[in-house]
Amino acid sequence: MEVQEETVKKSKGERGIDGGERNGGREGGGEGEREDGIGGGENKGDLATFEDLLETAGTNGRWNILMFIMCSMQAFISPLQSLTYQFLGATPDHWCLVPQLHQANWTQHQVISLAIPHTSNTTEEHDHCDMYNYNYTEVVEMGYEAAMLNKSALAVLYPNPVQCLARDFNYSQYQSTVVTEWDLVCERRVIYSTTQAIVMVGKLLGFICFGYLIDKWGRRKVVLLTAVFNIVSSFLIAASPTVEIYIILKGIITAMDAGEYLALFVFVMESCAARYRAGVGAMFVIPWALGYMVAPGIAYLIRTWQLLHAVYALPTLYCIIFFWWLPESPRWLITQGRLKESLHVLTWAAKVNGRTLPTDDVILAAMTNIEKQTVIERTDEVGPEEEGWRLLKELKHFFILVLIPHLRLRTLVVFVGWFSASMVYYGVALNASNLGTDPYLYVFFGGLLEVPSYLLLWLMMVFVGRKRSLALLYFICAVCIFSVMAIMMLQPHDEGLMAVVVLSQAGKVAVTAAFQLIWAYTSELYPTRVRSLAVGQSSVCARVGSLLSPYINDILGNTSVWAPSAVFGIVSLVAAALTLTLPETRNSVLTESTKQTTTHYGTTKPQERKQLPRPSRQTQIQLMPKREETHHRSKAETTSNSAYSHTSPEKEKERYKDLPIHPRIPGK
Repeated sequence: MEVQEETVKKSKGERGIDGGERNGGREGGGEGEREDGIGGGENKGDLATFEDLLETAGTNGRWNILMFIMCSMQAFISPLQSLTYQFLGATPDHWCLVPQLHQANWTQHQVISLAIPHTSNTTEEHDHCDMYNYNYTEVVEMGYEAAMLNKSALAVLYPNPVQCLARDFNYSQYQSTVVTEWDLVCERRVIYSTTQAIVMVGKLLGFICFGYLIDKWGRRKVVLLTAVFNIVSSFLIAASPTVEIYIILKGIITAMDAGEYLALFVFVMESCAARYRAGVGAMFVIPWALGYMVAPGIAYLIRTWQLLHAVYALPTLYCIIFFWWLPESPRWLITQGRLKESLHVLTWAAKVNGRTLPTDDVILAAMTNIEKQTVIERTDEVGPEEEGWRLLKELKHFFILVLIPHLRLRTLVVFVGWFSASMVYYGVALNASNLGTDPYLYVFFGGLLEVPSYLLLWLMMVFVGRKRSLALLYFICAVCIFSVMAIMMLQPHDEGLMAVVVLSQAGKVAVTAAFQLIWAYTSELYPTRVRSLAVGQSSVCARVGSLLSPYINDILGNTSVWAPSAVFGIVSLVAAALTLTLPETRNSVLTESTKQTTTHYGTTKPQERKQLPRPSRQTQIQLMPKREETHHRSKAETTSNSAYSHTSPEKEKERYKDLPIHPRIPGK
């Protein structure tokens, strides 16, 4: 009975809020009065949702701006680790190392002229992985001039080139890179691709683990943990003695960076009002674009990979600021029942914003009502017979996105969207070698064009909506990438180079906006209880896509230069079509529980609710007092009235059938 009383009172409050929202009320909460004593005025306004609490503490004050800037600046660090393998692993001109000639101090020109085959009879380009199998001990005794005069005779004696075991490099181009350090060319080229693939593996593992832990441990704790490991690993990698240790440390760095970025992004999205989410979601990654542009500039000035890694590690020291200034997400604290801690954060926010909160009792009462939504759901989802099966419950929560029927199809579409965005984004961003352009300028302009991408995204999210914007961006990307493929197939590479670069960057602008949009879109499609889990698992699918990108570019691109563009174009087109099946979330409040998603974003059609049997007029008069009388009834009268506190679930269902959103009926 006690649960019924609380549900009835909460439902009355929801009636006022939803009624206000659907009849011109402000976004994120209506203006109808509550009957539980929490209502009226700015300080006594409706506090039935977390958005109402945010409005009370302030949504565009100094605290909100401070949190946004502090959290978003972490994005500056990410591209310095994930988009720099073309510089850290730059591949200079190379040829087979002939030990005898090297010891005899033959020059580069002499070695290539005598010992290295040419790729064709009409070009001076030499082979990178093979050499002539001469008797180089005799060649050294003969000397360069005599050996060149007798080269035809040597070729008759030793006609077949052989694969060499080591390479020599042109160190005038780069002093040292990961490639020159560990000979990552020819048969070892796959290890070079792995140095970038491990970045995606690290992100994949980071999003799997921390996407789950963020919902369990909280946003702040995960940020602090990952920050420590990120700082330490970023400096240690510069002293890697072997390529295996280098790859392991690279994976740790990107896993920690992924967890930190995810936790901060979720914190920012949960701490802003609904009307600001479009701008916040789009502008959060502006520092990423800045880091993207800075990365090639630093690499152009520093040509040794150890020092370059150390310089890239310096910005990670910024994360120390989180130990003092980053609070826990007040929305998450409420869902965990830690109401006093959430009150402390909101009080701090209100103080910095120059706002005055209602009394602590009023705020705590509102938080209690909000918490009940998730408490009742948890009670429903875990029966008494499952109490002792903690591991089973944890696994159930981990796979909850595909276990809940009304979230299953949505989740699969979201997974495909993330996979496509990430594969195409990293594939286009790291495809400079196949396009034949300067990698420094290509990466710089790629970062520069991300800024208008995010500004364009902001406008599209506000005026076009999430679903149509995302589908349109995928489609534009597909058209641009297919155009690149057509030019590379039909025209000589040199003639179509400018058009290829322009269209590639245009496609990247579109997929960049799509990639960031799907981050914000996913955070709106799922409730607080599984929001981090949804974004984390979606990011896992993204990492699978980006994991394939270097192999598509390096291996498939060696087979045919236009083949990577064909793959990226097809994937973008499929994502555009599937996106149209998702619901729209523009101007909708963030949900707290999974059951609320059935009544948000159009997933439950209005006609489905109208099909419930209508009670007679006499039953309505008996069970539902006039609205005027209800509004003037005091909280004590409402609580003590047995007609409202001790009715059966069936009567509760009939009483509230005409409300915009049905309350949960105990025992249902």
